[in-house]
Amino acid sequence: MLDLGVIPSRPGDGSQKAQRLWAQFTEPAKAKLDGPLLPPQHMNKRSFFALLILCVGVLAAVVLAIVAYMLFKDATRTRSVDNVANAALGEVENQTAEIGSFDAVGGVAVIRAPLTVRQTYALSSGSKEAGSTLNYLHFDPTSRSAYWLKPSMEGLILHTQQLPESEYGQKKLDTITFVYVCVEHDSNGDNRLTDTDSKSIAISDPTGKNYRIVVEKADHMNEARLIRPDRLLILYSIGTKLAAVELNPKQPSAPIVAYDVNTGAK
Repeated sequence: MLDLGVIPSRPGDGSQKAQRLWAQFTEPAKAKLDGPLLPPQHMNKRSFFALLILCVGVLAAVVLAIVAYMLFKDATRTRSVDNVANAALGEVENQTAEIGSFDAVGGVAVIRAPLTVRQTYALSSGSKEAGSTLNYLHFDPTSRSAYWLKPSMEGLILHTQQLPESEYGQKKLDTITFVYVCVEHDSNGDNRLTDTDSKSIAISDPTGKNYRIVVEKADHMNEARLIRPDRLLILYSIGTKLAAVELNPKQPSAPIVAYDVNTGAK
């Protein structure tokens, strides 16, 4: 048992017994203070890696915040309205419009660009924008004039097919006609103009003139092809029936030959 009877104030005072007692009190504390320390270079490495990890974490948080902000901004933004397109479209509630890039048409100098309309639909989780082609704007550099494909801005153009079609990698063929699948009326009552509505089929010449509806009502256009340069065949379905029309696409007022196709189904 430790004898606390005499504790000298300095290790050099008193008897040998007092010196031993002093050592018992001071050496454990000294051992704690003089314990092994990490070398300075080790401390520097730990500090460097800790700082590096902190910087990487901060940078990742900043990048994620920027990405989240951009996604939120894109999801909630109201798209700008092209002034030219809006002037042509007029004031239509919940719609914005823009004119796209002009593309060349094979065999003619006229170029064309789509007029795209975006409609905002209300959904249970918010709203959604859907874009469709309303019309085509044509520009003739020879006469420096512009004009629209369709005479009115009613309805949507769901599909456009250029005939003849050029194969990928081959020389672009001269265009003879364009075929359009359009929708003008909300036939299914969902307050939207979509592919599920009843459609019409129209054609025009390569310059976008002589727009003409050749099928008033169709559920789906199955095929459009040139049998010859002066003979256009369009197959379409309506209800349970397959039907066809043929005409000369080079003559704007050419008669239309319409007939039903016998599929053998009863």
